[in-house]
Parts: sequence; structure tokens; C-alpha cells
Amino acid sequence: MREKVKSLINSQSIRNSFLLMVGTGISQFAPVLFSPLLTRIYSPADFGNLAIFMAFSVIIGMCASGMYEYAIVLPENEKDALNIIKLITILALSISFLIGITIVLLSLFLKLDFFYFLVPFSVFFIACYNVMSYWFNRVRKYKTLNMIKIFQAVILIAASFVFYNNKNGLIYGFLIGGLFCFFVYFFVFYKHFRTINLQEIKILSVTYKKFPILILPSSLMNTVSSYAPVFFMKKFYSTSQLGSFSMSSRVLTAPLSVISTAIGQVYFKNLSDYSNEKNDNLIKKTFLNSTYVLCVLSASIFLPLFFFGEELSIIVFGKAWRQAGQFIEIIALASMVKFIVSPLSTILIVKKELNKLAKWQTVYFCTTMTIFIVGSFYSIKTLLWIYVIHETVLYGIYYYVMRKVVYQK
Repeated sequence: MREKVKSLINSQSIRNSFLLMVGTGISQFAPVLFSPLLTRIYSPADFGNLAIFMAFSVIIGMCASGMYEYAIVLPENEKDALNIIKLITILALSISFLIGITIVLLSLFLKLDFFYFLVPFSVFFIACYNVMSYWFNRVRKYKTLNMIKIFQAVILIAASFVFYNNKNGLIYGFLIGGLFCFFVYFFVFYKHFRTINLQEIKILSVTYKKFPILILPSSLMNTVSSYAPVFFMKKFYSTSQLGSFSMSSRVLTAPLSVISTAIGQVYFKNLSDYSNEKNDNLIKKTFLNSTYVLCVLSASIFLPLFFFGEELSIIVFGKAWRQAGQFIEIIALASMVKFIVSPLSTILIVKKELNKLAKWQTVYFCTTMTIFIVGSFYSIKTLLWIYVIHETVLYGIYYYVMRKVVYQK
């Protein structure tokens, strides 16, 4: 056991993952650390509006990029990777523009909150961030990526405090953080846009067409499923309950985004390299080592939240957020399983088993919608327990599919 742990610590993959975790950790935990102050400035309803704004931005942002960002790390030729970035930029600008026109037209017939008009900008900023994330992962500039994430978090938090007297202050903070990413994106890539070969871009769009055709629909369903609690709670439960759920998700998503995503990005890059080398043994070893590390980390993070979530919530956020702590205790079990399985799923992309990925995400979407439609007739705690059981079973099946793909001959 000691030798196994030592080999894991000394591996390049783990060192790179740890490096990413430092930057991602600061960027994701910073908003959580400042939450005790933000919860005393903004109401649960304000956090609920932020959740809705982020849901629309992320979901539409996936469509805007066509999921081509996954292809950035795949080509051996750097010129092809840069052409993929140009393709994403053209798509993102076009979709953002169309969304802006759609919102303006809808406003002629419906009364929309002002923050909906900001969604097109947020969509494009998210696309810029995703491009940079995969590009710097490709060129292994993890320190640069860390600095971008940290500065984005600092700007987001600072802007949230600056606009404290505005009910949309949290949304403005989120948007300004995205604006910072756009400026960095422009600075890094503008010189490459001096020449654009549409024919080369078209060829690459066809070469990697499986991403928008297969990955996008299934990933979109997966993301909509992830945000389903937000939409259903806004419809069937009180604003206070939505705000409490939003805060509990904020706390639980932080470690999931930080450690799990950091390991997942390096894991994806390494698997891509091993796949190009046709080294199945290293693919198997990387899959198992990553599983082991994620299991240990997951248990150490989420089990304490399962047992002491309510007490910790009262201490950190105040008595008004007791309900958020109760939600944390329930959802922690589902987060523990997702923390382990989610970053490993890129093995299906590397192994070109996109049909299996699409099938699972389709099933996940259908079952998630079903449990929320049925569960919304019960109390919110009952609904959340049904949700936890569902997540545990579906992600357990997901891992089984991935393991079977890794060991298939």
C-alpha cells in the first residue's frame, strides 16, 4: 500500500493535478469563503436569481461552442488546435448574437427581468473561458491557467461587494469575472486571428463533427438535468427554499469543481497522449490510479458534510441558513459519488465510445426529469432524498460502463 501511494504521489499526472487544484481551489473556494459576508448582504432570492442566470448561461454556452473545446487537446498539429479555437469563436459570437435578438423580441411580449438581457454576454464569456482552459491544458501551462482562475475569482467577489446595494449585484459580479476572461482570451489569441482560413476550419468542423452531433445533445441533456433542481424549485417551492438549495449546491459544488475537475483535465490530456501512442496498459493504470485518488479525496471531503452539514452551515452562514445545512447533509452523498465518477468519463471520448456516453446521458436526462416531476408533489426533503438515490444508482452504472470500456479487448 505504501509503495502504491508513493508511486501515485511521484507521478507526473498527480503533480500536474495538484498544481491545477491550487489555482482552481482558490478560485472556487474563494466565493464560498466570502459567502458568510455575501449571505448578510444578499437575500436568498438574490442567490436564486444568480442560480437561474448561471443555468441559462451555462446551458446556452454549451450550444454556443458546439462542444468543440474538447477537440482542442486532441490534434497533434498545433495549427489544427488553433483553427478549432477560431471555429468555436465564430460559433459563440453567432449564437450569442441570435440569443440577444431572441431576448429582445421576447421582451416585446413578456415582462423579463433585466438580467436576462445580460445572458448573451455571459454565454460568450463562458465560451472564452472554456477555450482557454483546454488550450492551456494542451500546452501544459498550468500556472498560467491558475492565475487566470484566481484573478477571475477575485474580480467576481470584489464586483459582488461593489454592487451590494443592487439586487442583481451577484449577477454583475459573475458577469464582470467573465469579462476579465474575455480580455485575457483576446490578448492570448488575437494575433492568431489575423489569418482565418475558412476552408481549413470547415474541414476540422467535419473531422470533429461527433462533438456537436453526439456529445452536444447528450451533454446538454446532462447539464439540463444538473440544473433541473433549480428550475423545478423555482416553479414548485418558495424563493427561500430555492435560495437555500442554491447555497447548499454552491458549497458542495466547490470541491467537485476544484479537485475533481483539476484531476479530470490532466487525466484527459494524459489519456489522449496514451491513446495516440496506443498504450492500453498506461490507459488502464491511469484510470485505476485516478479512481483510487478520487475515492480517498471524496470520502474525506463529503462524509464530514453528511454528518455535520447543518451545524457547519449555522456556524459559517448564520442561523437563517439552517435549511441550507440540512440540504447539504442530504445532497452530500450524491456529490460524493459524482465527485469520483464525473472526471473519469472522458475515457469514453478518448476511446471513441461516444455512443455509450450519449446513451447514458439520454437515460440520465429522462430519469432525472421523471423523478423531479413526480417528486415535486412531495416535501422538498423527500424530493432531495429521491434525487440522491437516483444519482447514486445512475453514476454507479456510468462507472461500470467506463470500466468495461477500459478493459475491453
